[in-house]
Amino acid sequence: MRFKLAVFLLFFASASAGAGRTNRVAIGTLTYLGTNEFGSAFRVALDPSALTSQSLSFASVTLFVDGTSQTAGPLTTPVTLLYIGGTVNSPLASCASGCVSIVVQLVSATSEPFSFTLVDGEEFTTFAVKTAALRPLPGQKLIQAQQSVPICSSGMRLESEAHP
Repeated sequence: MRFKLAVFLLFFASASAGAGRTNRVAIGTLTYLGTNEFGSAFRVALDPSALTSQSLSFASVTLFVDGTSQTAGPLTTPVTLLYIGGTVNSPLASCASGCVSIVVQLVSATSEPFSFTLVDGEEFTTFAVKTAALRPLPGQKLIQAQQSVPICSSGMRLESEAHP
């Protein structure tokens, strides 16, 4: 009985792998730059050029800092956004006393999943919404200046006939 179950699981896994593989591809970086007398600075750099020759379009890019948020309107990659928090004109919180959550959310231009061709010729279909989060490092209570995290697009990498 265990042998039959093992054979079934092995067959199912190999059949699923042929249809497509779930992957994550890095399309940018979210970085907490630090805080000074001008406020807290956060950088969202989006540049998928190492993955695809296509530009990616987004309806919005929203940064969340400890319960506050600020949205940048429609944009196309490559682009680098600088958000400043903790100032009179900024809706974003300051990290002067520390922050525990910094999140960026990207929404596709159509608010639906979309596809693009990777440099190796494979098609990658991604989800409509992508999220990347900075959290305190292990052993830390707060996010540290210069801490960063990749912004990954999760989805399904479809294998073509030319790429077995």
